Amino acid sequence: MATSVLDHVLQHNAWANKTLLEFCDGLEPAALDLSVPGTYGTLYLTLQHIVGGEQFYIRLLTGEVLGAPVRKTERRTLEDLVAISELTSARAIAIAARDDADRVIAPGDDQTTVGIVLAQLIHHGNEHRAQATTILGAHGRTTPKIGAWTYGIVNGISRNDGD
Repeated sequence: MATSVLDHVLQHNAWANKTLLEFCDGLEPAALDLSVPGTYGTLYLTLQHIVGGEQFYIRLLTGEVLGAPVRKTERRTLEDLVAISELTSARAIAIAARDDADRVIAPGDDQTTVGIVLAQLIHHGNEHRAQATTILGAHGRTTPKIGAWTYGIVNGISRNDGD
């Protein structure tokens, strides 16, 4: 069975989240409190926000809360955030494979479609992962390579024969 385009996009998102979270788990604890003006907040709050956002999008689509709810008011371990991210990522991939992108969902007074929620899930992750790497880079730290090209190379989908 051929892999869908959206499947690659969602698998990259899952891989990038896990790679970033595991990279940050290897930093000294003080690094998680770094921030840069114009980003979401501290590095830790940004990581937690990425995972909590995905949890919210899956809840919009399915009514399920995967893992213990991620809240701003409680600090979770990065290992816990990795576990929740793995659950939400797998569920997003399953939804994309089986659900109708045009199915209308109506949370509260709002109305949207499954496809738009999945697009937002991807956009949200990309935006905040970029902020996390900006925080690291602005403080002279190395950053994990989490772009789609690297995902492709790591997973044997793409090749890099040099510049």
